[in-house]
Amino acid sequence: MKPLPETTFILDGRATLFRRPRSRLWQVRFKTHNRWVHFTTGSESLEQAKEIAFELALDAWFKERNNIPVITKNFKYVANLAIQELEQLLTSNKAKVTYHDYIGALRNYMIPFLGKYTFQEITQDVIKQFEEWRIFKMRHKPSGSHLNTHNAALNRVFNKAIELGYVTREQLPQLRNNGVKTGRRPDFTYEEFTQLVWYMRKWLKSSRSGYQVVVRHLLFNYVMILFYTGIRAGTEAMNLKWKHVRYFQENNVRYMAFNVNGKTKHRELTVSSRAIKYLKRIHCRNDKINQTSFDELIERGSEEYIFRIDGKDKTTDFGRMFKGVLEASNLLTDRRTDTERTLYSLRHVYATMTLTNTNISMHVLAKHMGTSQTMIEKHYGHVDMRKKAAQIAG
Repeated sequence: MKPLPETTFILDGRATLFRRPRSRLWQVRFKTHNRWVHFTTGSESLEQAKEIAFELALDAWFKERNNIPVITKNFKYVANLAIQELEQLLTSNKAKVTYHDYIGALRNYMIPFLGKYTFQEITQDVIKQFEEWRIFKMRHKPSGSHLNTHNAALNRVFNKAIELGYVTREQLPQLRNNGVKTGRRPDFTYEEFTQLVWYMRKWLKSSRSGYQVVVRHLLFNYVMILFYTGIRAGTEAMNLKWKHVRYFQENNVRYMAFNVNGKTKHRELTVSSRAIKYLKRIHCRNDKINQTSFDELIERGSEEYIFRIDGKDKTTDFGRMFKGVLEASNLLTDRRTDTERTLYSLRHVYATMTLTNTNISMHVLAKHMGTSQTMIEKHYGHVDMRKKAAQIAG
């Protein structure tokens, strides 16, 4: 049985001095801000420890009356606690795709700049300096959507600090969103996309043996499936497993669907017949599953990821490789928007082509793509106006 620490009470029992069996120094414990805290007095003398403990307790209770935190921690400490919580949520049924974005924002931007500051030191001026540094690091002014993600991540840390009693809400600065307003997004015309596919086929043939062949073929099939389904590049597509693909019947016709955990919630996404061809190619090239027929694989399902290699998320690698392909094919910049294309541009070209070449309404398209009709109208309204050109021209 462990020996009990020496104890003595001060301030009418509201504070306890104690000394652990293997320590010569006295510590003090008392309650403030509805939680127990303890401090070392740094003294071996009981009488001196009483004086120091008296000052510590009275100072803490003064701060409590005046709504001032007793304990302070730096931003990095609390941010890492917030990241741990987000990572735990990602393994649960409460996971949201945006949690990955919050973790990235905290690790890549907030912690490097704000990490050493205590929360009392993070003033409006410090936030302004952080905003300027962020633009320098990004090499461009972030969009409003990007800033919403960053502010949400920062607020998670602030709320955690408030919960732990390290800061009060009144002491925290206001977060702003003065990002660049986004309108039409970079996409491809049909001719430009045809040029891209032609170049990528040539690019595939130039692959060396081994891993380069594997990753290039997977990227090409990934690009084609993004183009033909409108699924979000990155987390939404990368988390797809073969068990999330299924057949369903409608009016005695068999269709295929992806069960997607989207940016906001789960949805079922109907897969075009053209995309199925590239899914079959991925199946054929994967030795872990190609012993089973494609239809049997869909019926039985599998824990194998569709767009990963050995379970590794290829989002960053694919983004870098796709940029190289766009540069080499002179397609990196969309001249209509004067912005660089990315894998996400394939989602935009899907929306544009669907509105241009089909009778699918904006409402149905929004549900299929996991977004709002307002967003579809905002970013693709120019397509609807072109379809009405004859009526307008008279």
